[in-house]
Amino acid sequence: MTRNWQRNLWGVWIAELLALMGFGSFQPILPYYVQSLGASGEAVARWTGIVSSAPAFAMAFFGPVWGSLSDRFGRKMMVERAMFGGAVIIILMGFVTRVEQLAALRLLQGALTGTVAAATTLVASTTPQHRLGETLGKLQVAIFLGQSLGPSAGGMVADAFGYRTVFWITSAFLLVAGLVILSVVKEDFTRPQDLGEFRLLGQMRRDFGLIFASAVLALVLFLRFALRLGVQLSAPFTPLLVQELLPDSTQLGTFSGLLATLSGVSSAIAAPVLGRMADRYGGRMILLLCSLLGGVALVLQGIAPNYWLLLLWQVFMGVAIGGTLATLSTYIGKLAPPGRAGTAFGLDSTAVSLANAIGAFAGGLLAEAFSLQTPFIIGGIVMALCSPLVLRLPRQRGPVNNNNEKASTA
Repeated sequence: MTRNWQRNLWGVWIAELLALMGFGSFQPILPYYVQSLGASGEAVARWTGIVSSAPAFAMAFFGPVWGSLSDRFGRKMMVERAMFGGAVIIILMGFVTRVEQLAALRLLQGALTGTVAAATTLVASTTPQHRLGETLGKLQVAIFLGQSLGPSAGGMVADAFGYRTVFWITSAFLLVAGLVILSVVKEDFTRPQDLGEFRLLGQMRRDFGLIFASAVLALVLFLRFALRLGVQLSAPFTPLLVQELLPDSTQLGTFSGLLATLSGVSSAIAAPVLGRMADRYGGRMILLLCSLLGGVALVLQGIAPNYWLLLLWQVFMGVAIGGTLATLSTYIGKLAPPGRAGTAFGLDSTAVSLANAIGAFAGGLLAEAFSLQTPFIIGGIVMALCSPLVLRLPRQRGPVNNNNEKASTA
């Protein structure tokens, strides 16, 4: 365990804040950028789903690969790969002329980036176990602040200077973030002796074998997938819902960004508080309450009659997201076998990426076939249905046992 863990935490914290501000800045304008590239009518929802799901599909495959490589060659290198690779891809997005080009670059973005998984692995692998929940909660603050400050700034920049400018600024943010990691973070990495030679297919089989080694880890990863699926069924289409509720507005980017900002701020406040509570009292009750709260908030967003009620329910949704992410990350960090933190969080990244991909794509089909409200209602139902599964997690407090225990209600 490196003695520089606090220095690393704050170096990664600053870099992730910058990176997620950049990535978050173009999320609320993505559907509008799709429209500006020629999509119209019902095709807007379909292409929004495709463009939103493309990076997640790629990340679902490459997440475990990058996670395994981080266990072999170091976690700092993987964060730098995500930051500098993203800087190159995002700047190119600002020059596309067709929506198909944007979709292709988004696919490449998913293959090369994944800053959250890489940064979480780096922090988790250098933090003492008894400080893991608190530390990951602090990292979640940077993640949520970046995701919340970015959309408002991006929306205002897009309204004032055009959509393409947002992508160019994002690229600059990622470049600076990569330089922060390069110059600040110190990693005392020692490759585990039992990893053997790296072969892609064989390594993927061993990595996914972690899921079957612990019933609790398998359940936690499934909950990560299902809860994220509920959120992502609707998230890419919130700007289109804003457009429907405010048809005469000329500041759609700003209003859409404000939604994401308030949701992110509420998540940033909730994550460290609930992370500490999970360390002290156990995460099962927190996950139960957050899954139910998120389900109700999503359904109410779908039936909101005006923008301001949509804004209110988005804040409650942010609290639910903050609680689920901080608590599940703590479970995964404690369940990871020694020397396999990168693999465990790589599998976590895969679960999130699959949920993002399937959710965004399915949400686009639902919105195109029925209405913009449908993905919100279905997503809320999915989150609420996770509650019985949460009750199968152990009730124990403190560190989670890493043996082959079965998930139960005990």
